[in-house]
Amino acid sequence: MKKQEIINYIQTNCELDIYYRYLIGQTVWYFQNYGEDFSTDYDEFKKFISIKLNVPFNNIAIVGSAKTKYSFSRSKEFKEFDDKSDFDLVIVSRDTFKNIWSAYKAISLERHLAGYGNKCSNVFNGFVSIKDSDPTYGNGVLEEWQRKVRTFKAELQLKFNIQHDINYRIYSDWESVQYYHVKGIAKLKGKINEAN
Repeated sequence: MKKQEIINYIQTNCELDIYYRYLIGQTVWYFQNYGEDFSTDYDEFKKFISIKLNVPFNNIAIVGSAKTKYSFSRSKEFKEFDDKSDFDLVIVSRDTFKNIWSAYKAISLERHLAGYGNKCSNVFNGFVSIKDSDPTYGNGVLEEWQRKVRTFKAELQLKFNIQHDINYRIYSDWESVQYYHVKGIAKLKGKINEAN
């Protein structure tokens, strides 16, 4: 995928078409460049995560610059995926979303929760974002999540050559995934149109 081709497609298509083509489809730039059979690699990756997190196979997706090579974040101006980039992973699980959101609420009632405003914004958009390096504040739910994802971190590096920090975005449902990304695409499209 070339940057100008993506920009041209964004300029000439509706947000939903862009979402389907670049964010939900089976093509993953990372596996095209670092794997052997990118379609099979993506399926194997999703199967691996599905088993490890006990989440249905079809409720897992890679998004962000690992998916497209370029960031669709309005502020990053199509920044290319590099060694410092996060690997953004969508997990759709209403129960996990509720559990982590409840953990954040409980912590915020007792002490300062780092990134409180950002976490609230994320929840408003139907997801929580968590890494295995985030503070747990001694909360059992967050500690259990970190234990779980840390047990297979080395396997991800060896089996799929993923050396990047993984940002787990846990959504309550697929409608929230679509809403958030379509909204982001609309902002990106607006910025592109302003520049031209």
